[in-house]
Amino acid sequence: AARSIQEDPDLLQCFTTKEQVVAKWENRESNPIIHGVKVVYPISTARGLVGFLVVKGSDLAQRDRDMVQGFLRIYHNYLQLIDANERDVLTGLLNRKTFIDRMMAILAAQRALPRDTGAEVPMSQRCCLAILDIDHFKRVNDNFGHLQGDEVLIRFARQMTQTFREVDQLFRYGGEEFVVLLKGVDLETGLTVLERFRKNLETMSIPQVGHVTASIGVVEIVNQELPTTVVEQADKALYYAKEHGRNQVI
Repeated sequence: AARSIQEDPDLLQCFTTKEQVVAKWENRESNPIIHGVKVVYPISTARGLVGFLVVKGSDLAQRDRDMVQGFLRIYHNYLQLIDANERDVLTGLLNRKTFIDRMMAILAAQRALPRDTGAEVPMSQRCCLAILDIDHFKRVNDNFGHLQGDEVLIRFARQMTQTFREVDQLFRYGGEEFVVLLKGVDLETGLTVLERFRKNLETMSIPQVGHVTASIGVVEIVNQELPTTVVEQADKALYYAKEHGRNQVI
Protein backbone atom coordinates (compact mmCIF):
# COMPACT_ATOMS: atom_id res chain seq x y z
CA ALA A 1 0.00 0.00 0.00
CA ALA A 2 2.82 2.40 0.86
CA ARG A 3 4.47 1.68 -2.50
CA SER A 4 1.22 2.42 -4.37
CA ILE A 5 0.98 5.80 -2.62
CA GLN A 6 4.57 6.67 -3.47
CA GLU A 7 4.06 5.75 -7.12
CA ASP A 8 0.92 7.87 -7.55
CA PRO A 9 1.50 11.64 -6.96
CA ASP A 10 -2.25 12.24 -6.56
CA LEU A 11 -2.57 9.60 -3.85
CA LEU A 12 0.55 10.99 -2.18
CA GLN A 13 -0.89 14.52 -2.20
CA CYS A 14 -4.19 13.28 -0.76
CA PHE A 15 -2.31 11.27 1.87
CA THR A 16 -0.25 14.32 2.84
CA THR A 17 -3.01 16.95 2.88
CA LYS A 18 -5.92 14.67 3.92
CA GLU A 19 -8.02 16.65 1.43
CA GLN A 20 -9.74 15.91 -1.89
CA VAL A 21 -7.44 16.06 -4.93
CA VAL A 22 -8.65 16.89 -8.46
CA ALA A 23 -6.28 16.09 -11.34
CA LYS A 24 -6.28 15.63 -15.10
CA TRP A 25 -6.62 12.06 -16.35
CA GLU A 26 -6.47 10.26 -19.67
CA ASN A 27 -7.30 6.72 -20.66
CA ARG A 28 -4.67 5.66 -23.21
CA GLU A 29 -6.16 2.17 -23.52
CA SER A 30 -9.22 3.51 -25.32
CA ASN A 31 -9.39 4.45 -28.98
CA PRO A 32 -9.59 7.36 -29.33
CA ILE A 33 -7.82 8.36 -26.10
CA ILE A 34 -10.28 9.73 -23.53
CA HIS A 35 -9.24 12.86 -21.63
CA GLY A 36 -10.99 13.59 -18.39
CA VAL A 37 -10.72 14.24 -14.69
CA LYS A 38 -9.61 12.17 -11.72
CA VAL A 39 -10.81 12.89 -8.19
CA VAL A 40 -9.15 11.30 -5.16
CA TYR A 41 -11.19 11.34 -1.93
CA PRO A 42 -9.60 10.55 1.45
CA ILE A 43 -11.40 7.97 3.60
CA SER A 44 -10.68 8.54 7.27
CA THR A 45 -11.80 7.65 10.76
CA ALA A 46 -10.96 9.13 14.14
CA ARG A 47 -7.76 7.05 13.99
CA GLY A 48 -6.58 8.59 10.75
CA LEU A 49 -6.60 7.89 7.02
CA VAL A 50 -7.66 4.34 6.16
CA GLY A 51 -7.97 4.47 2.37
CA PHE A 52 -8.92 6.36 -0.77
CA LEU A 53 -11.80 6.50 -3.21
CA VAL A 54 -10.63 7.27 -6.75
CA VAL A 55 -13.20 8.36 -9.34
CA LYS A 56 -12.23 8.81 -13.00
CA GLY A 57 -14.37 10.02 -15.89
CA SER A 58 -14.52 12.15 -18.99
CA ASP A 59 -16.43 14.72 -16.95
CA LEU A 60 -17.42 14.97 -13.29
CA ALA A 61 -19.88 17.75 -12.60
CA GLN A 62 -19.88 19.43 -9.20
CA ARG A 63 -23.20 17.77 -8.32
CA ASP A 64 -21.59 14.38 -8.94
CA ARG A 65 -18.68 15.24 -6.67
CA ASP A 66 -21.10 16.47 -3.99
CA MET A 67 -23.04 13.21 -4.22
CA VAL A 68 -19.84 11.21 -3.73
CA GLN A 69 -18.99 13.36 -0.72
CA GLY A 70 -22.43 12.62 0.72
CA PHE A 71 -21.92 8.87 0.36
CA LEU A 72 -18.47 9.19 1.94
CA ARG A 73 -19.95 10.96 4.97
CA ILE A 74 -22.39 8.05 5.41
CA TYR A 75 -19.53 5.56 5.06
CA HIS A 76 -17.44 7.56 7.55
CA ASN A 77 -20.25 7.34 10.12
CA TYR A 78 -20.52 3.60 9.44
CA LEU A 79 -16.79 3.13 10.08
CA GLN A 80 -17.08 5.13 13.29
CA LEU A 81 -19.84 2.84 14.56
CA ILE A 82 -17.79 -0.27 13.79
CA ASP A 83 -14.73 1.26 15.44
CA ALA A 84 -16.68 2.18 18.60
CA ASN A 85 -18.12 -1.35 18.82
CA GLU A 86 -14.72 -3.02 18.49
CA ARG A 87 -12.60 -0.88 20.82
CA ASP A 88 -12.03 -0.37 24.51
CA VAL A 89 -13.20 3.10 25.52
CA LEU A 90 -10.30 3.92 27.86
CA THR A 91 -7.26 2.70 25.94
CA GLY A 92 -8.48 2.70 22.35
CA LEU A 93 -7.22 -0.86 21.88
CA LEU A 94 -9.46 -3.59 20.49
CA ASN A 95 -11.84 -5.09 23.06
CA ARG A 96 -12.41 -8.61 24.36
CA LYS A 97 -15.36 -9.36 22.07
CA THR A 98 -13.30 -8.45 19.02
CA PHE A 99 -10.45 -10.64 20.29
CA ILE A 100 -12.66 -13.74 20.24
CA ASP A 101 -13.78 -12.94 16.68
CA ARG A 102 -10.19 -12.48 15.47
CA MET A 103 -9.05 -15.68 17.17
CA MET A 104 -11.84 -17.67 15.54
CA ALA A 105 -10.77 -16.30 12.15
CA ILE A 106 -7.11 -17.29 12.72
CA LEU A 107 -8.01 -20.84 13.80
CA ALA A 108 -10.40 -21.22 10.87
CA ALA A 109 -7.69 -20.11 8.43
CA GLN A 110 -5.25 -22.65 9.87
CA ARG A 111 -7.82 -25.46 9.70
CA ALA A 112 -8.38 -24.65 6.03
CA LEU A 113 -4.73 -25.35 5.20
CA PRO A 114 -4.00 -28.73 3.51
CA ARG A 115 -2.90 -31.30 6.10
CA ASP A 116 -1.98 -34.29 3.92
CA THR A 117 1.34 -32.99 2.61
CA GLY A 118 3.21 -33.12 5.92
CA ALA A 119 4.35 -29.55 5.39
CA GLU A 120 4.54 -27.11 8.29
CA VAL A 121 2.14 -24.21 8.61
CA PRO A 122 3.57 -21.44 6.38
CA MET A 123 5.09 -18.50 8.25
CA SER A 124 2.44 -16.15 6.86
CA GLN A 125 -0.20 -18.19 8.73
CA ARG A 126 1.74 -18.59 11.98
CA CYS A 127 0.77 -16.49 14.98
CA CYS A 128 1.60 -16.13 18.64
CA LEU A 129 -0.75 -15.05 21.39
CA ALA A 130 0.57 -13.26 24.46
CA ILE A 131 -1.24 -12.22 27.63
CA LEU A 132 0.35 -9.23 29.39
CA ASP A 133 -0.46 -8.46 33.02
CA ILE A 134 0.71 -5.27 34.77
CA ASP A 135 2.58 -6.26 37.90
CA HIS A 136 1.11 -5.15 41.25
CA PHE A 137 -1.51 -2.97 39.55
CA LYS A 138 -3.76 -3.09 42.63
CA ARG A 139 -1.07 -1.23 44.54
CA VAL A 140 -1.29 1.62 42.01
CA ASN A 141 -5.03 1.99 42.56
CA ASP A 142 -4.67 1.67 46.34
CA ASN A 143 -1.76 4.11 46.66
CA PHE A 144 -2.54 6.68 43.97
CA GLY A 145 -6.25 6.31 43.17
CA HIS A 146 -8.19 4.98 40.20
CA LEU A 147 -7.59 8.05 38.01
CA GLN A 148 -3.86 7.44 38.22
CA GLY A 149 -4.55 3.75 37.61
CA ASP A 150 -6.34 4.69 34.41
CA GLU A 151 -3.32 6.78 33.41
CA VAL A 152 -1.10 3.72 33.84
CA LEU A 153 -3.43 1.67 31.61
CA ILE A 154 -3.39 4.39 28.95
CA ARG A 155 0.41 4.69 29.04
CA PHE A 156 0.75 0.91 28.90
CA ALA A 157 -1.50 0.73 25.85
CA ARG A 158 0.46 3.55 24.19
CA GLN A 159 3.71 1.67 24.77
CA MET A 160 2.12 -1.36 23.10
CA THR A 161 1.17 0.61 19.98
CA GLN A 162 4.67 2.10 19.79
CA THR A 163 6.46 -1.25 20.17
CA PHE A 164 4.42 -3.69 18.11
CA ARG A 165 3.82 -3.58 14.35
CA GLU A 166 0.68 -2.30 12.66
CA VAL A 167 -0.06 -5.85 11.45
CA ASP A 168 -0.12 -7.12 15.04
CA GLN A 169 -3.45 -6.89 16.87
CA LEU A 170 -3.61 -5.34 20.33
CA PHE A 171 -6.42 -5.85 22.83
CA ARG A 172 -7.41 -4.84 26.31
CA TYR A 173 -8.64 -8.15 27.66
CA GLY A 174 -9.99 -6.79 30.94
CA GLY A 175 -8.76 -4.90 34.00
CA GLU A 176 -4.95 -4.76 33.84
CA GLU A 177 -4.70 -7.65 31.36
CA PHE A 178 -3.85 -7.08 27.71
CA VAL A 179 -3.48 -9.42 24.74
CA VAL A 180 -1.25 -9.27 21.66
CA LEU A 181 -1.71 -11.35 18.52
CA LEU A 182 1.64 -11.40 16.75
CA LYS A 183 1.10 -12.15 13.06
CA GLY A 184 3.48 -14.12 10.86
CA VAL A 185 5.94 -15.12 13.61
CA ASP A 186 6.94 -18.36 15.34
CA LEU A 187 7.38 -18.78 19.08
CA GLU A 188 11.10 -17.98 19.06
CA THR A 189 10.54 -14.67 17.27
CA GLY A 190 7.53 -13.94 19.45
CA LEU A 191 9.63 -14.31 22.60
CA THR A 192 12.20 -11.87 21.21
CA VAL A 193 9.57 -9.27 20.30
CA LEU A 194 7.84 -9.52 23.68
CA GLU A 195 11.13 -9.29 25.56
CA ARG A 196 11.82 -6.04 23.68
CA PHE A 197 8.44 -4.70 24.81
CA ARG A 198 9.10 -5.77 28.41
CA LYS A 199 12.41 -3.89 28.45
CA ASN A 200 10.86 -0.79 26.87
CA LEU A 201 8.12 -0.80 29.49
CA GLU A 202 10.62 -1.26 32.30
CA THR A 203 12.39 1.99 31.36
CA MET A 204 9.19 4.03 31.01
CA SER A 205 8.49 6.40 33.90
CA ILE A 206 4.94 7.51 34.75
CA PRO A 207 4.44 10.72 36.78
CA GLN A 208 3.64 10.03 40.46
CA VAL A 209 3.68 6.26 39.94
CA GLY A 210 7.21 5.81 38.63
CA HIS A 211 8.15 2.60 36.81
CA VAL A 212 5.83 -0.31 36.10
CA THR A 213 6.59 -3.82 34.85
CA ALA A 214 4.59 -6.63 33.28
CA SER A 215 4.50 -10.40 33.39
CA ILE A 216 3.88 -12.04 30.01
CA GLY A 217 2.78 -15.51 28.96
CA VAL A 218 3.00 -16.47 25.28
CA VAL A 219 1.99 -19.48 23.18
CA GLU A 220 2.17 -20.25 19.48
CA ILE A 221 -1.19 -20.75 17.80
CA VAL A 222 -0.98 -24.05 15.97
CA ASN A 223 -3.52 -26.89 15.78
CA GLN A 224 -5.60 -25.70 18.74
CA GLU A 225 -9.30 -26.19 18.21
CA LEU A 226 -10.79 -23.35 20.26
CA PRO A 227 -9.79 -19.81 21.33
CA THR A 228 -10.29 -20.86 24.95
CA THR A 229 -7.59 -23.52 24.56
CA VAL A 230 -5.08 -20.95 23.32
CA VAL A 231 -5.96 -18.52 26.10
CA GLU A 232 -5.65 -21.24 28.76
CA GLN A 233 -2.18 -22.17 27.51
CA ALA A 234 -0.99 -18.55 27.48
CA ASP A 235 -2.60 -18.00 30.89
CA LYS A 236 -0.65 -20.92 32.37
CA ALA A 237 2.58 -19.38 31.09
CA LEU A 238 1.54 -16.01 32.54
CA TYR A 239 0.77 -17.60 35.92
CA TYR A 240 4.21 -19.22 35.93
CA ALA A 241 5.84 -15.84 35.19
CA LYS A 242 3.95 -14.20 38.07
CA GLU A 243 4.74 -17.04 40.49
CA HIS A 244 8.45 -17.00 39.66
CA GLY A 245 9.39 -13.37 40.10
CA ARG A 246 7.19 -11.38 37.67
CA ASN A 247 8.59 -8.95 35.05
CA GLN A 248 9.47 -11.72 32.59
CA VAL A 249 8.29 -13.46 29.42
CA ILE A 250 7.45 -17.17 29.67
